Amino acid sequence: MNYAAINAKLRAMEAGPGEDVKAAAACICKYVHIRAHKNFLLAVAHRPQDGINFYIHQWKQLGQLGKANSIAIKSILGAEIDLLNILWLYRLKIYHRIHGAASYGHLIPIRYRLTGAMTQRMADCESPASFLEEVGKGPYAKDIVFPTTRGMPTPEEQLAIAITKRYQAAARKYPNSLVPALAFIHSFRRFTP
Repeated sequence: MNYAAINAKLRAMEAGPGEDVKAAAACICKYVHIRAHKNFLLAVAHRPQDGINFYIHQWKQLGQLGKANSIAIKSILGAEIDLLNILWLYRLKIYHRIHGAASYGHLIPIRYRLTGAMTQRMADCESPASFLEEVGKGPYAKDIVFPTTRGMPTPEEQLAIAITKRYQAAARKYPNSLVPALAFIHSFRRFTP
């Protein structure tokens, strides 16, 4: 598939007045001729608040996007899933005092760079301090630092920043894929995990 028309449309849309995310996705989809690609873009634009089912469905759809798109999108989607699982584990510990195996029902059952052992160690941590120490040992230590002082961004804000940076970097790295369109759609929505 030739992505030149999509990239030209994205540049034109960036220069023009803002639209809402659903209108932007519909406009981009006019230039996408493969049904699986259209469905993936529209699903991202219409993402429901129930994240677990959305991420499971999107992860399964990666195989239908072709090898180049699958490789490009898998790194972003996988990192987003891992970061959300870390954030949700943090929330479960801080706000609900849930530890151990009881945490797994609240997580997305997909692992990208977080191994099952890392996730288990994070879930088994009894105190927030030990949890933060375990996160610091993992692959996402630089992406999310839980606030220790006032004025630091909240974990949710840090998550949004980390995912936005990943979309932008992947859009530059894979210009001939769906990633620039996904990055554009992502820029419209405020990330609310």
